[in-house]
Amino acid sequence: MSKIVEGLWSRFKGLALALHRQDRLETARDFVGWLESLPDDEEQIAEIATSLTLRALHVATDPLNFRILQRLRREGTVSLKALMAETGLSRIPLHERINLLMQAGLAVQELESDDVRATQLTDGVVDLIEEIRGGLQRAIEERLVEIV
Repeated sequence: MSKIVEGLWSRFKGLALALHRQDRLETARDFVGWLESLPDDEEQIAEIATSLTLRALHVATDPLNFRILQRLRREGTVSLKALMAETGLSRIPLHERINLLMQAGLAVQELESDDVRATQLTDGVVDLIEEIRGGLQRAIEERLVEIV
């Protein structure tokens, strides 16, 4: 669970710092001081935590996205060409999926090589889903006799 929390924290931190930089531009007016006031707004913090968590799980639980994440988890870094072979997707559709994974904090794409790399969140989410899947598989195997 800590990998998931740390991965989501990293995603939040990146977003918050990017927004904070925008807020410090000369033309910024509407959200100046937003980050400084956030510690006093428990409701907004809860909303942010819920949103980032659900988005990561939503993106990760798409079956094809999950296959990509499993490959990233196994190998750490995978080329786009290898992911195209793995998924059967052409370059643009795969690129769109990778963008979704990156927006959720589940992958990073190297600019120089186009390779896709796992994140700490990738590891945590894949571990969680595989733990749940394994538990269900064991339950089915053990209890199937109850309904057969």
